[in-house]
Amino acid sequence: MTERLLSLATHGGDAILYLLVGISLLSLAVVLERMFTYGRNRIDLPSFSTELAERLNRGELASALAMARASRAAEAQVASEGLSNFARRPIVAAELMDSMRLRQQQRLDQRLGILGTVGSNAPFVGLLGTVLGIIKAFHDLSSNVQGGPSVVMSGIAEALVATAVGLVVAIPAVVFFNYFKGRQRQIMGNIGQVQKLLLAFRSDGDPTGWPAASATAGKEGA
Repeated sequence: MTERLLSLATHGGDAILYLLVGISLLSLAVVLERMFTYGRNRIDLPSFSTELAERLNRGELASALAMARASRAAEAQVASEGLSNFARRPIVAAELMDSMRLRQQQRLDQRLGILGTVGSNAPFVGLLGTVLGIIKAFHDLSSNVQGGPSVVMSGIAEALVATAVGLVVAIPAVVFFNYFKGRQRQIMGNIGQVQKLLLAFRSDGDPTGWPAASATAGKEGA
């Protein structure tokens, strides 16, 4: 058993470095894909909310729905779901918007677990490479006693590279994981605002439509 572990130590250091390089490439791919996804989700929420409220005040439900459908942002998708079902009871529209909110949250959360796993485990993988490298250094010293401390110091220096690489891989992963999670919380907060805005225009007493908006439109026509 000891001989097998020693064989792993003498040959596994390079494999650990290759593994860390592969993990770093995977992490980079996830970051680029998430940047693209979150980049498409940008929306000027104050302008969107203001324009949405103005159209609903004028009774322009179809126009408000078209505006919401024109954007790929999660906030607009939830608004579109609510506007599409506002002929139903308010509680039905609210539940359907909540369902869409959860779907959008799942979409935004995809593959972030990879970044979290890389950020928390890459240092340990690097540390494993360092331990294997130190074992190898002492094994080399036992085979070459005349080399003295220089043999050990050289081996330890090489072994510490694995720890450094592990940290280099982990730190950006943690930074981007926290960044994307922060953006996700912001988007979920925006969605909450949009939901409250839309439900404010629904009347509990009339399950068929928009009495306030229709009354406004009727006065303008008169």
